[in-house]
Amino acid sequence: MSVTREELRVFVRQCDPARPLPGGDPRYVPLDDVRAADGLTCVDTLEQNIALIEESCQLFTGFPGTGKTTELLQLQARLSDSQDLPTHVLYVDFEKYVDLYTPISIADVLRVLAYCLDREATRAEGDDPDKKPGYLRRFYDFVTQTDVELKQLDFESYGATLMLELKNNPDFRRRAEAALTGRFQLFADQAQRTMQDAVIRLRKARGAYAQRIVVIADGLEKLTPLRDEDREPMESCVETVFLSHAQFLRLPCHAIYTFPLWLRYRRADLGTSFDGEPLVLPMVKVIDRGGLPVERGISRLFELLGRRLDVARIFGPDLGATLRPLVQASGGYPRDLLRMVRSLLTGVRAFPVQPSDAERVVDRLAEDYGRTLLATDLEVLARVAETHALPRQSREQPATFVRLLERWLVLAYRNGAEWYDLHPMVRRDPMVAARLASAG
Repeated sequence: MSVTREELRVFVRQCDPARPLPGGDPRYVPLDDVRAADGLTCVDTLEQNIALIEESCQLFTGFPGTGKTTELLQLQARLSDSQDLPTHVLYVDFEKYVDLYTPISIADVLRVLAYCLDREATRAEGDDPDKKPGYLRRFYDFVTQTDVELKQLDFESYGATLMLELKNNPDFRRRAEAALTGRFQLFADQAQRTMQDAVIRLRKARGAYAQRIVVIADGLEKLTPLRDEDREPMESCVETVFLSHAQFLRLPCHAIYTFPLWLRYRRADLGTSFDGEPLVLPMVKVIDRGGLPVERGISRLFELLGRRLDVARIFGPDLGATLRPLVQASGGYPRDLLRMVRSLLTGVRAFPVQPSDAERVVDRLAEDYGRTLLATDLEVLARVAETHALPRQSREQPATFVRLLERWLVLAYRNGAEWYDLHPMVRRDPMVAARLASAG
């Protein structure tokens, strides 16, 4: 069965796990209803709180590649199409405005939100925000008031790149941070007034179409250190933003923030300053706690691929021998499934693929995970495999558990309550297999 190179190029692009799907995209498959046992998906819960709580403030996270941004974009589309209360949704991608590998402060969060809300209001009024900079000009004036070197910069020629400079120029960012530190409350008041004014302007400009306003602040879950020695200052700054300065995250409208997954397990009090418990988007259940297959989850992942490529032509008539092994090997992790499929699309000479092709790709994934394993991880891995719970036998175990989550060696699921299991490829590692056998 022939597949043209142009068709393969399309299939490879369609299976890119790094590309979230926009709201209403025909490739979207609702995976979260398989994850939830109580019928309420993460998006259902976020939407319900927005409907019932005035100016709600919520937290949401998930593993990279589980579809978190896709789910948020679906929520954006659902809210924008709401019939009961017309809603204006502003989606803010923080990755555009901050260096995610450098510790951030609440000042960074406030300036980005004020900047984006101000620009959104200007657009709603029919003006060009690049020609009417509004908050950007006020922010520029604020940071240049006390710094002699920054005062020499001309806003007319420099202002348009101000947000990029704050992201990409460490020296400029340090000077701006220093200018803000001594007058933080004044800066915060200015940012909050800007956001309040922007919400009022949005409602006035859009009239009946903006009776409710929601800000989705995405990308903050990607805050991570590049080196282990940078972990402590990064984690400290994230805790400060989401716990010590949580009051500043409440906006004069509804707000949803993504946050780093590890924080969910490090701070039990994380949800106390927000509306509802922080939500974690888990994996798709393809096995249950006893290791038996969950056919509904497997079928849904078949459907996910069916909307991105021609399954019959790529995998042939015997999906049980070619596609099912990939789904089971992924552990219900969409990112790993799409990675393996792309590897087949780019590495196989003839289609449909053969069982040996699928086996080779699975073996390669197992090798990738095996290279990240440490002997010091074995005790916690064995404990998770036995209990499917967060290990707490020693003070060190929870921290090791979080690092295993960050490396996707342990995966999170949900049957009402959260539970955990080893990635199937971790179980295949000889060192882990031997440890599990001795424990059994």
